Amino acid sequence: MYKHRNCIIERTPTDSFPEMVTITQAPKLRKQFIGKRYVTLEKAFLQIELFESQRLINSKDKYVKSQLQDVVIIEE
Repeated sequence: MYKHRNCIIERTPTDSFPEMVTITQAPKLRKQFIGKRYVTLEKAFLQIELFESQRLINSKDKYVKSQLQDVVIIEE
């Protein structure tokens, strides 16, 4: 069992994919990952990090636009 950003990841090997893992528990914010299976542990980590990166970028969108409006004209 592994834990990454409060997601519980367990090994679920198959004959074809001996390194396969499944995310069994996750916080409410990351509930879309529950039950997802990945070929390797690294792939699971990458998907969680990608989700977190996109969430961070999206949260800063409004801030960046307001800062840019002071410098240049932005049309949406």
